[in-house]
Amino acid sequence: MFKDVIGDWPTHDKFILTSCDGKYFDQYFPRFYKTFMEHWRLPIHVHIIDPTQDSRYKLDRLPVSYTHCTTDKSVLKFPYSYVTYCQAQRFILLGHNLSKNQSVIVADVDGYATREPNDQQRNLVHSDMAFTEYNGRLMATFCNFHHGRQTSAKEAAVKMQQLIEDTDTVGVDQLVIKEVFKKLPFNILTHGEWIRHLDVKTNDDIAEHGKCLIYHEKGCRGKEKGLQTLWTDIGL
Repeated sequence: MFKDVIGDWPTHDKFILTSCDGKYFDQYFPRFYKTFMEHWRLPIHVHIIDPTQDSRYKLDRLPVSYTHCTTDKSVLKFPYSYVTYCQAQRFILLGHNLSKNQSVIVADVDGYATREPNDQQRNLVHSDMAFTEYNGRLMATFCNFHHGRQTSAKEAAVKMQQLIEDTDTVGVDQLVIKEVFKKLPFNILTHGEWIRHLDVKTNDDIAEHGKCLIYHEKGCRGKEKGLQTLWTDIGL
């Protein structure tokens, strides 16, 4: 599953990468696709874990590229392994494939774009590694991986894979990103301008999230409170 990825890595210099299992794909990808295509106008690459036949049918009919893999249950020995693996797989894939001249935006599939970034914001996110910081953490929800950090990106990928295979560590992606990239220069995507890392509990929270470039509902109570988009809204 880590190595046996089916499909080709994109050759675009700039693109958006997301990864998810079949359940999240069915539930959240329509609004991710619609809003990022509208506001960012960049190629989208999807890595899908354990895709259903329906998932691949839909991906084949959208102007996106995708890779996929099947979970090797013998590797996932611990209770949280599958969840952690799904969270980290995009960074593992990216770390082993990031190539010269690429600047890859990585975004959670249950987040979505709310407005178009201006030229200054686009330049900021693409010119180097870029993260939002929250409570001392570098957040994985929306970030950018830059070809100038190829070595560190691969180091992070190897560390994540090892932790998933050998331990029951929760939040492997966040842990390793902080360990590897906190010591390096990176562009700070201001919390509250780019994305807001707080639970959605009230209408005020929804409004504050909506002011950001990227909307991401935190907490189980907030997952369905943002924009709703159906598959029929994107022509499927």
